[in-house]
Amino acid sequence: MAATLTGLLAGPAGAQGTVWTAIIPQGFPHNIYVWHLKPDGSYKEDGRNATNNAAIQPTLTGHWRMTGKHMVLRQDGIDYVFDGNVMGDEYLGVLYLDGKRFARFCAVRKTTPPQTCADISA
Repeated sequence: MAATLTGLLAGPAGAQGTVWTAIIPQGFPHNIYVWHLKPDGSYKEDGRNATNNAAIQPTLTGHWRMTGKHMVLRQDGIDYVFDGNVMGDEYLGVLYLDGKRFARFCAVRKTTPPQTCADISA
């Protein structure tokens, strides 16, 4: 797992962690989410409106874990779970709310979001 973790945390934030930018087209089509993953397994999430760049939520926190290419992010205080696979600089999966499938999501390891989930590998 160390090699996978090292690869996962390589990117815009380097040793301090890494930044992933996500969209959830079917669930929240006008929002962009930025995850700041830290080496200790914690993360912070900021959300903004894609049209006017206004914040849409306070900064949320959570924890992430990775096994092989499978990564799961669980938010603290809200029962959101992002469950998917990392392929290079792309993270694709399903967002669950209260244990139920809510919507697909996709994220890229950079500070700008994909335009659509179709823009990245399936």
